[in-house]
Amino acid sequence: QDPATPTLGINLIEFSGDELSEVEQRVHAFVAHLQTDTSVVRLGHTLAAGSAAVNRVYTMRKRSVGLLGNVKGEARPQPFVEDTAVPPENLADYIQEFRALLDSYGLQYGMFGHVDAGVLHVRPILDMKDPAQAALIRPISDAVAALTKRYGGLLWGEHGKGLRSQYVPEYFGELYPALQALKAACDPFNQLNPGKIATPATVPESRLTLVDEVTLRGDLDRTIDERVWQSYDSALHCNGNGACYNYDTDDAMCPSWKATRDRIHSPKGRASLVREWLRLQGEQDVNVLTASARARSANVLKSLAERTVNSVSRVAGQKDFSHEVYDAMAGCLACKSCAGQCPVKVNVPEFRSRFLELYHSRYLRPIKDYLIGSLEFSIPHLARFPKLYNAIMGAKPVRYLLEHAAGMVDSPLLSLTDFRAACARWNVGIATPQRLAALSEQERKRTVVLVQDAFTRYFETPLAADWLELISRLGYQVYLAPFAPNGKPLQVQGFLQAFEKAAAFNSQSLGKLAGYGIPLIGLDPAMTLVYRQEYSKTLGSENVPEVMLPQEWLASTVEEGRDAASEGTYYFLPHCTEKTNEPASIGLWQKAFARAGLKLEVLASGCCGMSGTYGHETRNAKTSDTIYRQSWQPLVARHGAEGRLVADGYSCRSQVKRQDGKVVKHPLQVLLERVRAL
Repeated sequence: QDPATPTLGINLIEFSGDELSEVEQRVHAFVAHLQTDTSVVRLGHTLAAGSAAVNRVYTMRKRSVGLLGNVKGEARPQPFVEDTAVPPENLADYIQEFRALLDSYGLQYGMFGHVDAGVLHVRPILDMKDPAQAALIRPISDAVAALTKRYGGLLWGEHGKGLRSQYVPEYFGELYPALQALKAACDPFNQLNPGKIATPATVPESRLTLVDEVTLRGDLDRTIDERVWQSYDSALHCNGNGACYNYDTDDAMCPSWKATRDRIHSPKGRASLVREWLRLQGEQDVNVLTASARARSANVLKSLAERTVNSVSRVAGQKDFSHEVYDAMAGCLACKSCAGQCPVKVNVPEFRSRFLELYHSRYLRPIKDYLIGSLEFSIPHLARFPKLYNAIMGAKPVRYLLEHAAGMVDSPLLSLTDFRAACARWNVGIATPQRLAALSEQERKRTVVLVQDAFTRYFETPLAADWLELISRLGYQVYLAPFAPNGKPLQVQGFLQAFEKAAAFNSQSLGKLAGYGIPLIGLDPAMTLVYRQEYSKTLGSENVPEVMLPQEWLASTVEEGRDAASEGTYYFLPHCTEKTNEPASIGLWQKAFARAGLKLEVLASGCCGMSGTYGHETRNAKTSDTIYRQSWQPLVARHGAEGRLVADGYSCRSQVKRQDGKVVKHPLQVLLERVRAL
């Protein structure tokens, strides 16, 4: 990028033919033309050859409309003159006049299309909540309709609202009565989609619908309080691009949609429900921000009584749109693939947790919410008696009660590995500011602090012990940050007040350890990314210490090893949250493996279906099974037999064990085996 001459447009030109030599000759001639053309100030080019590279380019083109929607601010690209076409030979002049028209209104806009067909898609950027900006729909539409006609083209309604019919008589001219006759023959009383395309000659008083006399989304959106709108912007800025209606089972977004094919279980569906919920709350003079604040300070006993009454009313069939929203939110895995892959970054888990907080200030929570939310707080104490805990949790009566009364199935059992013994073996101590301050500058360069999470520490202790061993064998002194609840389960279930307290405590505690130039490193990706995402949003990024993913540290630390051409290939199934929100981190595992002389191939995969505790919830268990069968099960069957399949998500490995009874290693365990062998 050159700030003085920024990129003003991209033209994708595809060459194809029956003979490769012919195609190469044409490409060579065209590239030579580009390199010698002096009529354009800046004219760069990139050559994409082969189906894989071409498909990547077209994927980018396919997502351009969504990416265009990801602008900042309240004004967003609007699809009301998006579909126009003129003869290709007129396209250049047509574009110039189109731009001059929009420039005359002082508007920004995005353009993309199909040059070979003369098709141009244009989205002027407007804030449709502003009546003055919404009023521009009519004059701009009229002007564009006239412009396209003058250049021998037309305006139609493939995208957006689809109401362009008022311009039909002008385009068809003397042929329009033929359309009216056809309409009269099929719909003599104008009952089928009236006001669209044509009016029947049999109903002379009927007329076509004007572009600005229908209710637009902005008309409803402006009824939502501005502060509420800005607070829930990750839902309300959904532009309906539909990227989440993704049929590719080996892509992350959106697992609940792919498993159910029910649109309310997609990011677009959930965003639409939240928009309507907020609008209805406003109609009832309920400010959800004020209501949330009030709920946090409510008297516990009084609130319990009110929630009990409301919950009984719900069972009795009381109508409340909030219940429909709740059902949609309960089906969300909170994997955050939407937050990473949606072109406009619709973040369902973020507004889901806020909805759940307010919803459960009016209605009782299910028992499973409390079990999940309190897990990080209770498990360190329960882990003192692992055999007793496992015996109780494994008993059939207890499992039956958990499934049918508490809403939980297949609860994991505690590991029996002695973690203290592993710490003693590798001389691992508890990190304190005093201990870290006592280290010399040279010692600090060879020291790391591990940030524990409840899942790998207590349910997968052998992995946590292997992590200690790997770092120690790499020549580093390991310290453990004192265990403290991370708060992610609280955040997922909507216990936001408790989550904020946990985040503040953790950030303060870790912040005291972060001032010595010693890296803080987590283990589970979902738990580790909470520090840079939810913590930063809650507390401000400047108040949250950096906690690295394992591969972010290993990629530059693992010593160069011998070539492992004979070692074969390992196959990697990354965690959904990690690969969609921190995609560059996936390549760092490959880099770490390469440094160790190993080859790691990242498999295209969807979601495993577990996503924290989602797969353990009774109401979601069947959907969890379906999601696993769609993508992971075939991959595990294909690559898991030889022990070369690795996954870095705790919930992912748990799901494989639950579904197929197979143990999948963590990537760091493969690296440890490699280091041991050297």
